Amino acid sequence: RNVPSDLPKTYFTAITVTQEGQKLANANVTLTPIDGGKWYASAITDPSGVAVLTTQGQYSGVAPGKYKILVTKREVTSAEIAIPDPNADPEGYSKALEKANATRQEFDLVDPIFVKVETTPEQIEITKGKNEKTIDVGKAVKIEIK
Repeated sequence: RNVPSDLPKTYFTAITVTQEGQKLANANVTLTPIDGGKWYASAITDPSGVAVLTTQGQYSGVAPGKYKILVTKREVTSAEIAIPDPNADPEGYSKALEKANATRQEFDLVDPIFVKVETTPEQIEITKGKNEKTIDVGKAVKIEIK
């Protein structure tokens, strides 16, 4: 894979995310440059709550600099609705889809302060070598996203 010529040398970075002291799996962790740099990094936490970050989602490691740490985890629910075969019952199919979409709800499972650059209390400075940090996102929440 061709690495962009202006991408600085990157360094291994792992962020462990906990919530109420428990490892938080399947959370999305994003590092957003504080100094307006263009190289953001992101990853999804594994079952042990660890996110090994990649730059722009494809280059291993993170460019040196200061970053805000954002954490999101969402859950989507919708009513259990039997959806008929679109070929056998096209009208029933589209009605069922409409009904399922009408009951669809999305929830934030992480305190919203961790979702925005302006409000997250967490940051990290990436330096030469291995960068590791553990953050706790506080109480478990379930906040409906309108």
